[in-house]
Amino acid sequence: MSLWPEGVRCCAVLSFDLDADLFWSVWLNGKPTLLDRSQGEYGPRVGLPRILAMLARHNLEATFFVPGRIAERYPDAVSAIAEAGHEIAHHGHNHEDFSKLSAAEQREVLARGSRALEAVTGRVPRGTRLIPGEDTAAILHEAGYLYASIMMDAEMPYRHVIDGKASDLIELPTTFALNDSSCFAYSFGLAKPLLTPGIVEAMYLEEFEAEYEESGFCMFMLHPQLIGRPGRLRMLERVVIHMKSRGDVLFTTAEKVAERCRQVLPRNFVK
Repeated sequence: MSLWPEGVRCCAVLSFDLDADLFWSVWLNGKPTLLDRSQGEYGPRVGLPRILAMLARHNLEATFFVPGRIAERYPDAVSAIAEAGHEIAHHGHNHEDFSKLSAAEQREVLARGSRALEAVTGRVPRGTRLIPGEDTAAILHEAGYLYASIMMDAEMPYRHVIDGKASDLIELPTTFALNDSSCFAYSFGLAKPLLTPGIVEAMYLEEFEAEYEESGFCMFMLHPQLIGRPGRLRMLERVVIHMKSRGDVLFTTAEKVAERCRQVLPRNFVK
């Protein structure tokens, strides 16, 4: 069974988490320095316009996961994403870890973040990227969300099991192999080596070629404050150009992938 439309061999989503300074709150246990926060601010102020220009050059649509607090703080940046025709999805309100929240707290964060995004974009988000707890999928299903995108237990999309049954909540799996934070995130409080764009380019292309061979799915999980640096974005653009050169790779939004999966995945198609 092929998930993709006729003539499409592989599907790819360029997704960007517009965390701004909240990115470092997660990595550094809620204790980012002024320097860390300034790295985050680079995302909406500098990296995002560069990314939007690259997407426009190649006529690509993408998905941006945005915390409600960031929409409130940078409404012009978030409006620019929406006006360019890209999807804006839910990323918590304050980039919360849902595994540490009660069911009631999770529902409140979902509602608060959704209101903030709708106030800026005029549209209620249909997808999420959250750090999940054991009951988060059921709460998202109850709230009517179309998809979530954070799990790493599969390569292809699948239906979440809720109350022992396959549901209409679609998971669009991710991987650190296509995540820029595993390669480029750095702070004085985070001791890990930085990789060069060339090394990361080779990794991205290897992952794509393998997925392409298997008619698979590539969910890129990127961050404007990291991938938005000029040398890194040039690298990503080269990867995009290579993927497009195949002629049968579909770049689209997470929402559109999930819509198709909800329609064509058998009811028993779970991980």
